[in-house]
Amino acid sequence: NVFVTLADERRVAADDPASNLRFLREAFASNPASAAVLVAIDATSSDAASRWNESIGKMPRPFAAVILGMGDDGHFASLFPGMPGLATALDLSNTTTVVEGVAPVEPRARLSLTLPILLDTDLLVLHVTGDSKLETLRRASRPGNSLASPVRALLEQRRVPLEIYHAP
Repeated sequence: NVFVTLADERRVAADDPASNLRFLREAFASNPASAAVLVAIDATSSDAASRWNESIGKMPRPFAAVILGMGDDGHFASLFPGMPGLATALDLSNTTTVVEGVAPVEPRARLSLTLPILLDTDLLVLHVTGDSKLETLRRASRPGNSLASPVRALLEQRRVPLEIYHAP
């Protein structure tokens, strides 16, 4: 009765070293987590976003937990500063589940869940690693533009409490 999906994925084959899905499958392979239903994403198909959206629609909601990381540039999931469609992906009234993301590094093409769908959870966690990301988080906690630092939208939303964990 446990369903697992990703917050984002690179538009690469599922066996590619850059694939989050590959990493998750390997992490789950030899332990009790292997019994979970892993919502697979064929990120290379032309209709990947709509197929993932359909799969998300079949999952029990609200999610029990959403655990996110953050980049040095203030992105989370694959919602990068200044990318096309970012304002819509962060808009809390948006009903879109999955968006096409564009990363500043290869592989650039990404798929990402939007902020509203990520907030449909009982537990929201931001895991921040290292001192540079902690400083990024501190800057994002000050007033500013979420399009320049998407994590600011996560910090400012009031739908669900955000728990932040820092690992030096």
